[in-house]
Amino acid sequence: MADIAGAESRWPPRISSLRQLMLLRGIALCGQVAAIVVAVAAGVALPIAAMTFVLGILVGLEAWTRRRLARGTPTSHAEVFLHLVIDLLAFTLLLAQAGGHGNPFVVFYLLHVTLAALLLPPLLAIGGTVAVIGCVTGIAGVAPMRLVSGAPLPADLVAAGGLVAYALAAAVLAWFVVRIVDAWREDSRLLAEAALRAQNDAAVTRIGALAAGAAHELATPLTTIAVIAGEQKRLAATPEARRDAELIAAQVDTCKETLASMMAAADHARASGVGTMRVDAYLEGVIAAFRTVRPDVPVTTHWDGPRPGPAIVPDASLKQALLILVNNAADASPHHVDIDARWDAASLRFAVGDRGPGFPRERLATLGRSFFTTKPRGKGTGLGLVLTTSTIEHLGGAVEWTNRPEGGAVAAVRLPLSSLSPDRKPPWTR
Repeated sequence: MADIAGAESRWPPRISSLRQLMLLRGIALCGQVAAIVVAVAAGVALPIAAMTFVLGILVGLEAWTRRRLARGTPTSHAEVFLHLVIDLLAFTLLLAQAGGHGNPFVVFYLLHVTLAALLLPPLLAIGGTVAVIGCVTGIAGVAPMRLVSGAPLPADLVAAGGLVAYALAAAVLAWFVVRIVDAWREDSRLLAEAALRAQNDAAVTRIGALAAGAAHELATPLTTIAVIAGEQKRLAATPEARRDAELIAAQVDTCKETLASMMAAADHARASGVGTMRVDAYLEGVIAAFRTVRPDVPVTTHWDGPRPGPAIVPDASLKQALLILVNNAADASPHHVDIDARWDAASLRFAVGDRGPGFPRERLATLGRSFFTTKPRGKGTGLGLVLTTSTIEHLGGAVEWTNRPEGGAVAAVRLPLSSLSPDRKPPWTR
């Protein structure tokens, strides 16, 4: 029993296995009924009542399986094994009443072996194979089928039945293996994405540690710069000098606010209960922060959603992720950036568009998954895209990059507002 439990842990059960069996059983039932009807029409002597009883059991099992799948509860390998055994025994009972080894449909035993090997861990697959061998042995002494008149079956009828049986077995086996291979490829793709996501998360964690240290080290020089900017503003001899001093002071305030947000996030400020904001006010704050840092870049905004918007927790990491997208658009298109935001009670879409050169088509599918930048060497690393993607996905959303037909690129964030709900527990409290 311990070995079987270990095998099941290495071969995780999938509810799709039971769904595949249900579908195959339905196909088999249709084929068996059709074969019985054709055989009776050809004058073959069959115990119709007994065979109908077996088919009725399979129909009942099919209906029960459909209701069981509707509940959506996970399956175990033991449950899949039990279904395979029931199907195997029912098939054996039908063959025992229809000629045993002389029935051309005996070839379908190979399908049962294949299903056990594909759907079950090694120990249970071996058990399924042994069960097939036992059933094949059990019908060895069954008398061959005869016509109602008592005469043996015509050779041409036996040959036609064998051809149909082999064709059906090959078709069902090919269909099932193709579906299994497709599922395996999908699993491989998801595993590759998970591995790449884990690699990016590790990089983000290292960068977060460096950022936390930098936040402490930058606090003092920023304070010094703020004092000097205040003195320059007070002593400015010309309006231009005063305007420059005000710009420096505003930039320093933005840096100090960013550092404060980082420290708040590191101290789990969300867990201690911060206030809420309306989503439209939150987005206005993001744009205001960008305009403070990049006052020379014109930004066109379009908000579409109920006012006031839904209440959310003003997540600092999300604000930084959105600012990264807007800054990247400004770098690519310093003369025009347009932002389109749409929200309702359940979700938010935040799209940033530019009129720059766009992204290489072959890199669109991997943006945010690997470090890539269109900026000149020394001007960018592609880190911002990875940070943005990690932040948005951590909140249950997704980022999609596309190129505009008329030129430029669009970065679109889709985010469920439930991840920013004031009632949602932060990850570290779960």
